[in-house]
Amino acid sequence: MEENIEIAKSLFQQNKYAETLDICNQILATDANSIEALKLIAKSFLTTRKIEEARLYFNKVLNIKPDDYEVMKDLGNTYQVIGDMNNAKKYYQKALSINASYAPALTNLGTLELHTGNKQKALSLLIKATESDPRLAPAWGNLANGYFQLGQTQEAEISCRKAIELNSSLFKPYFLLANILIDQNNFLDAEIACKKSIEINPNFFNSHFQLANIFISQNKCLEAERSLRKTIELKPDFVIAYNNLAGILKDLGKLEEAESLLRKAIKINAGFVDL
Repeated sequence: MEENIEIAKSLFQQNKYAETLDICNQILATDANSIEALKLIAKSFLTTRKIEEARLYFNKVLNIKPDDYEVMKDLGNTYQVIGDMNNAKKYYQKALSINASYAPALTNLGTLELHTGNKQKALSLLIKATESDPRLAPAWGNLANGYFQLGQTQEAEISCRKAIELNSSLFKPYFLLANILIDQNNFLDAEIACKKSIEINPNFFNSHFQLANIFISQNKCLEAERSLRKTIELKPDFVIAYNNLAGILKDLGKLEEAESLLRKAIKINAGFVDL
């Protein structure tokens, strides 16, 4: 049984969610109260955005172990991913009522407070998360975002680099670091950070858009054009990208396509007048 759990954990870490579900269901056929199997099933459903199924299995764990603060946090995540911040906050607070120093709940709650404009309260929670678990890379990334939104760019950069040092496979710290470096007019290093963000997550349109801005700042029009086209491919309703690309095409003498892009922007948003 323990061997099967380890296999299931390995499959989950490899993003093989269907295989994870198969192994875990085999475990549950023998032991219906296997908390590890129930958690892995719930997390697999959450990762694949099957929210109701995820909640069903998280709640099965709580029926067996009502004080499982990790599951409380995960239930909060099921609400956060659909934008229900009130219920997400409620579950993060429940997790912290059981374990006040649980870093994942602290950083998630801090991020919610940041989202709702409670920046000083958010920063306090985000700092506490990194103090509670200094090895939790996402906590450092979230703290960096908190500092950045408060205009404390030096602290934000330090936190970004700490997140990257702990886990170089997270794309958001690289993206935020690129933004910080742009503010410093350090476009060469910003380009490197932004490209790394795209390498990790090619489908995050904001990284492509920011890379285009970096190229524009360096008068690299052809590179900016490619990045803006990719931005529009990923985010077809992003009118600013249409406008910026039209400007570049105009400079390159491609007037007909530039006009076409502006008309598309206006069609998407009739109030768009930045022509």
